[in-house]
Amino acid sequence: MIDTSNRPLSVAINEDGRMVAEINTTVRKTHSATIMVHINHLLESSGYRRNDIDRIVVARGPGSYTGVRIGVTIAKTLAQALGVELYSVSSLAVIAASSGAKGNVLPMFDGRRGNVYSGLYHVSEHFEEVEAAGYKSLKTVYEEMEKHEEVCLLADGSEAFTENLPKYIHAVPRITTVEQYPEILRRENIHEMVPEYLKISEAEKNWINQQQS
Repeated sequence: MIDTSNRPLSVAINEDGRMVAEINTTVRKTHSATIMVHINHLLESSGYRRNDIDRIVVARGPGSYTGVRIGVTIAKTLAQALGVELYSVSSLAVIAASSGAKGNVLPMFDGRRGNVYSGLYHVSEHFEEVEAAGYKSLKTVYEEMEKHEEVCLLADGSEAFTENLPKYIHAVPRITTVEQYPEILRRENIHEMVPEYLKISEAEKNWINQQQS
């Protein structure tokens, strides 16, 4: 199980939906330099072999273009090499599941340029999408919150934008938690899966502008 979609990194081995071993970090290091080290360490410390793995779960985004791409690429490569199924989960849903919060929960993280990535979910014994995940202004997020009662905000308190938020719960991803909600996992075609960025990159935006000028 892999989530490298933002600054935090989370990798885990689960068995029958329960965590066997996990590594979670929030340090500013390049995920491409550490992810395979962490995966190998989990296998060595748990006594599991790669051939024991029967499926891969990866956070598909949204998030950092580089971070999401690293996690998805590694997940696809491992699934192909091991001949196992590949599943994906929204990076926002990972945060919601990780928090342990119930009721209406709204995870968010910085999307730059004054915007955030966010989605609104109702979490009980099941996990229901209430407002679709997207790249939104804080104004739009607050407007969505006003339509629902008792919304719990979830955010990484180390991110600068949280200084302007109303009351929120500090929450970072633990990918091991998502298997308690199988409805948020999506089976993927290894060859066709692409990251879910929810916004175009600066390079794509510049190319579009050039074509329109």
